[in-house]
Amino acid sequence: MKPQPFERPTLDLVTTALAALDALKQYVPTGALDGAVGELRAIETGAEAGIRDPEDCEKSAALLAVHVADVHAVVERGFVAAWSGASTQDARERLALEVAALCVMEGRWHARLSDDIRSELSSRRPLDAGRLLRVLLPPEQDFRVAVVVEGTSRLDSVDGLMDPAAAAVAISPGEPIVGWGHATADLQALADLAAAASSVRRGWSRDQADGHLLLTFTVRARDLGGAASLGRRIASESLDRYVAGQRLAEIRLRSETLAHAPGSRRVLRLVVPALGSGPVRPLTTGWPLALRESLRTAHIARITEAPTTAAGLCWAALEALDVKARDQRISALARALALQALRQQAVDLHQRTRRAVAAEVAVARAAQRGAQEETDRLNAAAARAAGSAHAAALAEKAATARATALDRHAELERALETRGFRVAVDAWTGVGEDGFLRDVDRWLDVFAPPAQADPVLRDAADGFTALTDRLGGETADRLGTWRTRMADPRLLARWIEETAGRFETCLDWLYALRNTALHDGRFDSATDLLDVHTGRSLVDLTLEFLGNWYQHAATPTPEQPGMTAFEVIRHLADRQQSVVAALRGGTRAKLNVTRLTSPASDGWDRA
Repeated sequence: MKPQPFERPTLDLVTTALAALDALKQYVPTGALDGAVGELRAIETGAEAGIRDPEDCEKSAALLAVHVADVHAVVERGFVAAWSGASTQDARERLALEVAALCVMEGRWHARLSDDIRSELSSRRPLDAGRLLRVLLPPEQDFRVAVVVEGTSRLDSVDGLMDPAAAAVAISPGEPIVGWGHATADLQALADLAAAASSVRRGWSRDQADGHLLLTFTVRARDLGGAASLGRRIASESLDRYVAGQRLAEIRLRSETLAHAPGSRRVLRLVVPALGSGPVRPLTTGWPLALRESLRTAHIARITEAPTTAAGLCWAALEALDVKARDQRISALARALALQALRQQAVDLHQRTRRAVAAEVAVARAAQRGAQEETDRLNAAAARAAGSAHAAALAEKAATARATALDRHAELERALETRGFRVAVDAWTGVGEDGFLRDVDRWLDVFAPPAQADPVLRDAADGFTALTDRLGGETADRLGTWRTRMADPRLLARWIEETAGRFETCLDWLYALRNTALHDGRFDSATDLLDVHTGRSLVDLTLEFLGNWYQHAATPTPEQPGMTAFEVIRHLADRQQSVVAALRGGTRAKLNVTRLTSPASDGWDRA
């Protein structure tokens, strides 16, 4: 066994990249991607021997980096073409995913991105692909960021350690706060909060030092949230330079962060990490003691801000479950994850559908209410102006408003009818007012019911078809895709296999990241934000199906100690292969998605 087997995953990644670029060629002038494709072909031709030496890898990476901007431009052109309908369904899905990945890589803050999209969609302005791209990926600009550094009252030479363009300034307690324009009051509030927290800590411990200061600097980012996150990362990496001289005390960042767009009133007060407020509960109270190491590492990975380090810890959390890069153990976990992914896709689609229907009703009701209020206002104005010079103009406006109100009322009626279709589906699935899906299989029944279906199921399936036709956007596309899969068990089997393959590729990459981050000390990469999202998601999904298993498994005894985590993983991997083989037989009649990863089922025993 090779100690650092990165060659095969790297070549697999090259093959995937070449396939993706080939799919994008139709959207660009001839030769636009030749540079990127040529470099990837050279790596592919060199095979494992060409990427075994670190210097060769560094050279290839540098040659590929030259073409990154070209590929980004191609993705954006393809997105524009897809928006106008000039592409296949597969190409549209790929381009949507590529742009989503680009948003993550460019540091777009999810909350701000969601708000920007909602604002644009609710504006009722014509939305073309160019405008949408500007919303998704606004131009980079300078932002001022402020963080609180605890453990010192002065950072010597900080301006020399940070990029000169950052214009770093360390503000000690009592020093004047200037140069922040409309955000000066916010910066003062951050300084006051830091001072109050320091005083409380000193009062609590009686002898705790109270050193702290504000560190302000400039970053280039695409939005305020991205600037705040990037700023925290830059500040934390700058504090690394002081570690050697601080053996007895810790220098750290407080969670409060301030970001400001100079020349504007745009300010963001951010706390990292975001905290919840509702009750929390464990997936199960029956976690075996052997899983505590994995749970602890997963928790640390979740709260670690440095993305590459957190991604490496995600692999460590999986490795604590005895998932190793040998004996096909990565492949086994990938197959088990594919089963859980099938179940979660079904649950997620149910939640998305309910949200989409509710949103359609809410938007239609608000539009109808606004149109009616405008009609009432103009009717009253026209009545008051009767006989005046403005009477005719007001009467015409009132008539137009009444027509608009009628249109909005019709839209509301249509939305309420769509909700009625959802109620028919709920009657079959047994979903109550809480919206909780207790039987996933009954939900999937309505996607492709058998020919001799129960009348209630037939009504639910008809309602589901009508509902799908009424909805739009990604939810409708996904519902259509899954209706096709559920109608053809062989397509469903292929999806499960392909999903397992994608999971295996991600797990291989996560293993390589662990080695580069925790063994070699690398902490920066072009894809680190994507990597940490991937790592945390893989750990979450793994612990989810393990928690479900142990929640329903028999209580261990000395005579029957129960299965270890990896024994569960191996068992579910075997189950995945059995389920796929059965689906390839052309039926899904016995597929038990509700208990697909449960010890109380074998995945193929639905009555």
